[in-house]
Amino acid sequence: MASGAEHPGKSTNTMQAVLETYETVRTMVNEGGCAWHGVQTHETLTPYLIEETAEFVDAIERKLPAAEVSAELGDVLYQVLFHSVLAERDEEGYDLASVAAGLNAKLIARHPHVFGERGFMSVEELNAEWERLKEDAAGEARGSRGALDGIPVGMPTLARSAKVIERLKRAGALEEARSVANERSEAEIGADLLALVLEANRAGVDPDRALRVATNAFAAERLAAAETNNL
Repeated sequence: MASGAEHPGKSTNTMQAVLETYETVRTMVNEGGCAWHGVQTHETLTPYLIEETAEFVDAIERKLPAAEVSAELGDVLYQVLFHSVLAERDEEGYDLASVAAGLNAKLIARHPHVFGERGFMSVEELNAEWERLKEDAAGEARGSRGALDGIPVGMPTLARSAKVIERLKRAGALEEARSVANERSEAEIGADLLALVLEANRAGVDPDRALRVATNAFAAERLAAAETNNL
């Protein structure tokens, strides 16, 4: 049973708090509110969304007290509410209600093993089936999505490279050979990455661009090899 069903009072309080905050942001954005808020757009707010998200991640990684982590997460929520109010004000076709409803529908559709008759699936099975689940939810034909479809070009380069590798593994285009005896710590791998950045600096090479180019070339090579093997 969902926690909301077990604690209806808590669920009501949560919704009330979110709606009250939404009204606060709406008051600041609309005419007669805050001049700064009134002139913002999705584009001008994008740097703040990135910054607030980074500060939340930083709070988690630094293991800050719960109250500080909560405050940083609140700043992320503020950005969600802000964008939703702007869309409502400018009649862009969505608001907080439709954003939440769309998210809820997507979560249910992509988890048939929870909300449907698919039955329990292990983490390993879900990892292997994740793209197929998204195709089912979107009503697309099985296998219609490319292995790298949906990966944002604007992602931070290192994060994008990691995402590309995960997708290649799921698509069977990259074999994972792991040996417990040869596993290295986060600190060791971090030191190696930093050493490469230092080497790039000495060579006058932009490490971000170098990684982008290498990732694209590697992905193209592995996908081509996988396609050849499947012929």
